Amino acid sequence: MDDGAQFVVAAYAVIWVGLLLYIVSIGLKLARMAREIELIGRLVGEDSADNTPS
Repeated sequence: MDDGAQFVVAAYAVIWVGLLLYIVSIGLKLARMAREIELIGRLVGEDSADNTPS
């Protein structure tokens, strides 16, 4: 391969690695948010159970 083609391959590799890291970071954020939403839902459920008239 000539030098120009090597630079193109390297550029594509850098873009793909960057895109992969971006997707992984978004997935981790979504998983953390889902856990927090589940926790908030449980806390709200417990709070509403505590406030029900007996």
